[in-house]
Amino acid sequence: MIMKTVSTNSLLRTIGLMMGISMAWSIMACNRQDKPIVILHDNDSHCEVAGFAKMAYLRDAIQASDTAYVGVVSSGDLFQGGIEGTLTHGQQIVDIMRCVGYDAVEPGNHEFDYGTPRMLELFSQLGNEKVSCVNLSDRSGKFLFPNYVMHRYGRTKVAYVGVLTPTTMRDEKSAFITNDGDTLYRLQTDEEVVRLTQEQVNSARRAGAKYVILLTHIGETDVPLTSVDLIQKTYGVDAVLDGHTHSEIAQRMVKNLKGIDVPLTQTGTKFMNVGVVYIGRDGRVRTYLKPSGEIAGSSKSVQAVLDSIDVVNAPIKNQPVGRTEVRLTIMGDNGQRLVRKGETNGGNLAADAARWACGAQMAFVNGGGIRNDYPIGEITFGQVINVQPFSNDYHVIEITGRQLEQVVAFGCSALKTENLAENKKGELGDFVQPSGFRYTFSVPEDKVLSLEVLNETTGQYEPIQPDKTYTMAVSQYSLGSYNDVMKNCNVLRYNVCVDNTATIRYIQERLGGVVGQEYARPQGRITIIR
Repeated sequence: MIMKTVSTNSLLRTIGLMMGISMAWSIMACNRQDKPIVILHDNDSHCEVAGFAKMAYLRDAIQASDTAYVGVVSSGDLFQGGIEGTLTHGQQIVDIMRCVGYDAVEPGNHEFDYGTPRMLELFSQLGNEKVSCVNLSDRSGKFLFPNYVMHRYGRTKVAYVGVLTPTTMRDEKSAFITNDGDTLYRLQTDEEVVRLTQEQVNSARRAGAKYVILLTHIGETDVPLTSVDLIQKTYGVDAVLDGHTHSEIAQRMVKNLKGIDVPLTQTGTKFMNVGVVYIGRDGRVRTYLKPSGEIAGSSKSVQAVLDSIDVVNAPIKNQPVGRTEVRLTIMGDNGQRLVRKGETNGGNLAADAARWACGAQMAFVNGGGIRNDYPIGEITFGQVINVQPFSNDYHVIEITGRQLEQVVAFGCSALKTENLAENKKGELGDFVQPSGFRYTFSVPEDKVLSLEVLNETTGQYEPIQPDKTYTMAVSQYSLGSYNDVMKNCNVLRYNVCVDNTATIRYIQERLGGVVGQEYARPQGRITIIR
């Protein structure tokens, strides 16, 4: 359950109450801390820059109260998701983070969106000694970051061990492997991740760490090695601050290899919450979430950086692109995110833009690449970037009907998990939002039932022929993500245009600057039978 608080002052009172409880617990304890330790943390902030100022404000308030030692750490996905990241390939986010002052950071998978060299350049500005990842190496096996970061709070040493999900090599393939198949960087396998994590936990303990905290960008569901699995297969870890799945987890206790409960926590996404780790004088570690909306103020120094960035970005951010007569959304009628498991009019627009800009028979965009809505009214450049922040290049490939069926099947592969007891969401970032074709997928049968291509002359859909070759616009991301299916597809044209630029051109040139009623609702391109 998420612990709700009503103000920053109430948080300080909570810390004070915890101090009293900790003192009672530690009357007979030896070598106890002189003050509690509070560690604030984020994950998957995705360029929600106002959250940095709020978290720094909270940190400063705790410091000023002198009730506890306090630090700030991150579990990744910082550089992508908004105009501040896209326009500068992450530089403005690093400028903000330097002002906040982080103790430790774990890279997320989206830190690789601008390429591994750019990611390394950005983190070097924070100080590589503050970045940890136990399982990222170059082709020679040399690890790119320290295996743990040691920080001292008063007399107490706390070690942070960073772990990145190995699926990043699949999701961000172009950052690891060249188009010719040459591996430049690698993430170790699941088994190696467990071994390396345990080795570094033990090493940090030997180096004097009283507490060891994992900063993981793995997620508690939907991957072969989850953060829950990692806890269960290791020991000596005091808490796991997770990311990647955008879940809100105040505190979930998971038993480690020795049967000891370890708290697992995750803040959601885009600073919905600031995570709080409380280490009492008694040595007990507890975690909870502080909703960002309940943080009363913003750090003046960080806000000054945000204001300066806004001044720099404003001429571009506020530039009109067109307008829309309808709300273009990634959500379903129930208010829940749909774009990764069903058809949305926002997905239709993005896919149509890709097909038109590339001049292909068909196109698809992955649902995970469409991040926000367009409200009714003016559309600005900044809004388009916030909807499609990843600046993926579109390519035109040749694909057979049979290969496309495999692509659709993979994109729908998570749907069958939606109602499982393991709290899986039944959605996948690779879910196919189509243009120029439509499909029907049966969840009970786990099968594509029909696949049809649009006849541009008649305006009617016709059955796709399995062995016929069609032209398809796809992003660089999808070309890598679906590599097992599309590795033999011939690429006709590379880097035709960037995804957000294609959408801008489509609105201005094809739609005459107005997204009209034809996009009022999804257009029946996807049918999911449950």
